[in-house]
Amino acid sequence: MGQWRRWILVVGVWLLGGFPGTAWAASEVDILLDKLVDKGILSNVEVGLIRREIAETKETRNKDLAKAIVPDSARNWKWKGDIRLRDEIRNREGGGGQADTHRQRIRFRYGFEGKVNDQLKVQARVATGSSTDSSTQDPISTNQSFNTNFVKVPFNLDLANLQYTPNIPGVSKSTFVGGIMENPFWTVSPLVWDGDLSFSGVAAKVEQELGPAKLFVNSGAFSLDTDETETASIWSAQGGIAFKPFADAVNELLKNLKLIAAIAYHDYKNVANASKAGTNINAAFTTNTAGAKDFNEINPSFEVATKVAGLPVSTYLDWVHNASAGSDNNDGVQIGLKLGKAKNPIFSFSNGLNLKNGWEAGYFFQELQANAAFDEFVDSDFNGGGTNNRGHAFWVTLATLKNSTVGAKWLIGERLKGSKDVEDRLQLDWVTKF
Repeated sequence: MGQWRRWILVVGVWLLGGFPGTAWAASEVDILLDKLVDKGILSNVEVGLIRREIAETKETRNKDLAKAIVPDSARNWKWKGDIRLRDEIRNREGGGGQADTHRQRIRFRYGFEGKVNDQLKVQARVATGSSTDSSTQDPISTNQSFNTNFVKVPFNLDLANLQYTPNIPGVSKSTFVGGIMENPFWTVSPLVWDGDLSFSGVAAKVEQELGPAKLFVNSGAFSLDTDETETASIWSAQGGIAFKPFADAVNELLKNLKLIAAIAYHDYKNVANASKAGTNINAAFTTNTAGAKDFNEINPSFEVATKVAGLPVSTYLDWVHNASAGSDNNDGVQIGLKLGKAKNPIFSFSNGLNLKNGWEAGYFFQELQANAAFDEFVDSDFNGGGTNNRGHAFWVTLATLKNSTVGAKWLIGERLKGSKDVEDRLQLDWVTKF
């Protein structure tokens, strides 16, 4: 009879402790198990086994309960966003009539990526911006300045697309995108495309693994202005290779050495008919000249990256040539260096100073002639945005908390031709991702 009573108690304890969602029951079970050990009914080894079985059973039941409550479609959605607070000081000199400014700005973006099935995803994101009126909205900025006298500011549709990734025999990966999307091309700098620019149209991306090398091809067709007799558009193609020649090496520098090279061709169609052709609304003194109404941009890019003492190091070269602008003012180049990666907090009381992955810094030199690129889509920060500029940029970023960084960037630029307008810009940023 004693043996039967013993096992009845064990089964009762197991059922009570394994029931999901009862924290009070777990504490009562611990008390009961301790009493059973004290009375000699169970040994410490048996109690340990029971506690482990209870924990495993509870975890399994909780997972089953979560699956029953939350539908498959909801579990396949991933939400993410970021917020950036910026203090910006701009000092300007020259004949452009631009005033010095000191302003505070915010960028907020939030969106989701939903898995429809194994081959189809949907992506959407809203973001702050200057206006919801397409005639005055800046396509290369999601900043909102604190200049609205506390009037509520709107959100804009920043991304909305479908991504189809079929399984094609003999192809490592292929993705087809339609809608409003992030830049589908591999880029190393904002020389040609500002980082906030979204593309409207269709794109195809194909990758092929070949041992230590990966070949990739990106292409797309994008609409600029359809309210014209002939639609203004961009037709683009890019081919490149990413290569790790010494992936099996023991030496850290060689083992992490990665070479990437690509060349892109961007053909602008009928931009002379587009309402904004070559006139960046935020670049009043750096616009394309009247002769640049057509753009056939050849854009080769190169990057060499590795690690030194655990520190990521890379250097890059980005070049653009507008073959449709004749032989004058049609080239641009940016060359830069990046050190480190601000991934984990640079300091904590438990781990001390983190110099391995708690910071990053960089520098670049840029010269972008007036007709080298379509000025409405190039870097909006450098020398006030647009083309016809030359100068330098320095920046440093520190990871202060998990998923949160602070940084400073100093840009010094001057106008190449015309009145020698000069601008130096200091940006102090606090960025948090969630």
